[in-house]
Amino acid sequence: MVYSTLQKSPPLDLSHHLSLVTKRREPSLVKSLYKYMLRPDIENLAGGLPNASYFPYDTLEATVVHPQRFPVSPSTTGDDVRSTERMVVPRETPNTSLARKIDVATALQYGTAEGLPALATFVREFAREHLHPNVPYAGGPATLLTTGATDGLSKAVEAFTTAWDPRRDYINQREGVLCEEFVFMNAIQTFQPRGVNVATVAVDTQGMLAHGKGGLADVLENWDFKKGRRPHLMYTITIGQNPTGGTLSVERRKEIYSLCQQYDILIIEDDPYWNLQYPSAAATEAQYRGSPLAVHPKPRNYNAHGRSSGYAFLDSLIPSYLSLDTDGRVVRLDTFSKTIAPGCRLGWITAPPAFIERLTRITETSTQQPSGFVQAMVAELILGQQVDSPDGVAAGSNSKNSKGEQRAWQMDGWVRWLEGLRASYEQRMRDMCTVLEEGKYLVDTSSGCAHSEDEEATWEVLDKVQMFDFAWPTGGMFVWLKVSIETHPLLQTYGAERLIKALWLHLMEEPFLCLVGPGSLFAPTPAAVIRSQQYFRLCFAAMPADEISDITRRLVEGFRTFWKRKNLDGIKDEETMLQGHRSDLPSPTVAIKAAMSISNPDLADELEAINAIYDPDTITISSTGTSTSSTTTTLDLGNTTTPEEATTTTSTTTLKLQIPNHPHLSFLLSFPATYPDTPPRILGTASTAARGEGKLAVDVLADILSRSYTPGSVCLFDLISEAETTFTELGVGGDTVHNNPNSNSNPNPNPSTNSNNGTGPTEIAPNTADTSALHLHETFGLTAPPEWVLSDVITEKKSVFVGRAARVTSLEQAKGFLDYLLAVEKKVAGATHNISAWRIRERKVALTGNKAATALGAGADAAGDVSIVQDCDDDGETAAGGRLLHLMQLMDVWDVVVVVTRWYGGVLLGPDRFRIINAAGRDALVKGGFVRESGGSGDGKGGKKKGKK
Repeated sequence: MVYSTLQKSPPLDLSHHLSLVTKRREPSLVKSLYKYMLRPDIENLAGGLPNASYFPYDTLEATVVHPQRFPVSPSTTGDDVRSTERMVVPRETPNTSLARKIDVATALQYGTAEGLPALATFVREFAREHLHPNVPYAGGPATLLTTGATDGLSKAVEAFTTAWDPRRDYINQREGVLCEEFVFMNAIQTFQPRGVNVATVAVDTQGMLAHGKGGLADVLENWDFKKGRRPHLMYTITIGQNPTGGTLSVERRKEIYSLCQQYDILIIEDDPYWNLQYPSAAATEAQYRGSPLAVHPKPRNYNAHGRSSGYAFLDSLIPSYLSLDTDGRVVRLDTFSKTIAPGCRLGWITAPPAFIERLTRITETSTQQPSGFVQAMVAELILGQQVDSPDGVAAGSNSKNSKGEQRAWQMDGWVRWLEGLRASYEQRMRDMCTVLEEGKYLVDTSSGCAHSEDEEATWEVLDKVQMFDFAWPTGGMFVWLKVSIETHPLLQTYGAERLIKALWLHLMEEPFLCLVGPGSLFAPTPAAVIRSQQYFRLCFAAMPADEISDITRRLVEGFRTFWKRKNLDGIKDEETMLQGHRSDLPSPTVAIKAAMSISNPDLADELEAINAIYDPDTITISSTGTSTSSTTTTLDLGNTTTPEEATTTTSTTTLKLQIPNHPHLSFLLSFPATYPDTPPRILGTASTAARGEGKLAVDVLADILSRSYTPGSVCLFDLISEAETTFTELGVGGDTVHNNPNSNSNPNPNPSTNSNNGTGPTEIAPNTADTSALHLHETFGLTAPPEWVLSDVITEKKSVFVGRAARVTSLEQAKGFLDYLLAVEKKVAGATHNISAWRIRERKVALTGNKAATALGAGADAAGDVSIVQDCDDDGETAAGGRLLHLMQLMDVWDVVVVVTRWYGGVLLGPDRFRIINAAGRDALVKGGFVRESGGSGDGKGGKKKGKK
């Protein structure tokens, strides 16, 4: 399909993906003056710009290479290997065009968030005209300079995510991000502090899977909303994926983009290795392994359907998601780190103009723009001085002027440099992979040879043991090596996890001295940690080019000697290996520690979700026991061992479950290695609040487990949620002093003989953790926490209503109860409305010269002065409080305060909201026994009913 201008539609309005803070950002008022300050004919009396004559740099100078230094294909030499040029950025240039002005005075001065105009203009032209010439929405993308791709990602995360706190927010408010199951963890650690749920998608040798088990469609279709919202963001590296080295085909990109359209997902495409694509990798791998593809494919023109980039090299590269982005849902991150140098901290974002405008607002109040030194040097390197000489030849052009002035790369030289880098890194990849390919088998001669008159036949009986496997990377800087630990002769003795760690340490010992990246460094979730332990990441970029083969041979020899070991004796531990060179290394997170001790991905993922929802001590690992079972990994690199033959160490795990809001009630649960296909088992209680509760508590939890568990589905979240509610209703496991203020008069500790008989309200304990620092009397005028009785939860079109009622004796007490509720219940305080009403009959009696107010109560002695107090508070829900008070009048309820809390769900309910508010209030009043019954005593003290705090 050819995208013509007439066929293009504007990008969709996807502003609903922006965070509330980002939507609220306004343009910088100070920066708005810069467009006037930069006029050469105007004097600046407004802006606080230091005078450029005081900058301590007259020029910025460097010796730079020619863009032809490296060859354009592996195994050849460059055109001009040693030639260099002197580059000078002058203090000032006479050029009045900002788009062509590169000098010290401009680069080191305050500027706008868009960056140095000359460099910003070049980046915009390169991105729109050459790198992404066929973006299919009208107007095309915009660009914004950043201080590197990490900075770009940080700004994107701020723009598109809202921070989530489990202590403050509901789980259905938690946002999520999708990523590959093995991923560059620095990026994911940008999301994690904001409480964003990280959801992994299975990968193959290309990269992210669109379909199949664990693929994107599978993850989205079967999303577990108990973990939060379905993700609306995707973070992905599509070229030379870090760490797997895969490159996503255009066909796969189309499948993934279609799913992102279906589920309204933004794609954050981070491609630092976009120019490092290796067309020879697949054919060379096939040649070594005897696969059908053994001929190097001809270069493909990916822009043949539309506009050419103007360069055959760029046309031959697999294009970005931007080439498919009809909706405007792709935010691409680029960097100069891999094309010039990481230390320059310079990059750019390419995205729809509406998103770039918002990202610019973030930049104005954060980094402002990249370093002026770096911008000037990079702009001078590529563009050169753009001042026309008298003879009409630009000083920065590719032909030298009469004074022999410097030559700039220009666009042609820049693209040639990129092509040379690709060829150089491709040769490095081939050098490393060739040695790995030839050394991945250990020839076993211990079984002897079968003698034959034919000498060749004698040697054919030798056994080969595969030590590792890998896919030749089709891009990037890394080889993702899978250790065939199942073939190691010591597997049954030590187990897979210990052997892998020992191998990692063994490779660092002399004479091998090879440090490889453990796979767990690239695992974003506990389940991924388990799957990653059999992998190492090897980088072929950092070491000298002429040493790659020798260093890789040392690595292979390290594998061979490790496979020949009779035991693990003599391997130095990590502390000894580093010999004092170790700095303070960050310790693993609680979730990662849990995953490292659990060999069950489903359980590990479930624990991560629960730790995000509940307090960290809700689930703790008590012990693990190992067993051996078959296992497979998602990224299959063609291992010769069959799944039936492969064995890895799995774990049977004992967890301590602390029931939330029940500080004295905890259980020990055993999870088999086959969970969730088989259920967990309750071993008993770890703690109880009172003697005699243990048997009852275990029986209750066993009943909940029998109803919560379904074979093949995790159940821990459901178990905890229902257990918290049930034990609250039973009064089991809480703080006995607070849970039962009348405990002195009712010493029976057995909850089975106490409440739940339908005769009165259940007395609910306050949250002691939240209230311990609050002085009831001094702050709220109370002698004891309120004993609220709750209604059932009512949900209507995503709005949630909950009623509360409590006995009060005075207006001051009613107000104290309401103030206390809002102070200790954060979710209530953050609700949309808290509608309240109260009816109180106060009797004033003279006591030793002072007056004390007490509630009459229905049927009480009416002697003395009586003061009737009844009022309400709408809390922004007009007329709702009056209706609630009218309900209390109709029900003839006295000496009670009732509160109905509403969390607005985004859908207007109209007049129905008043009906629901009254229904919640009525339910709380009835459950609390505050309603006068005909023929009753009229004391207002009905029997206890169920309710919870």
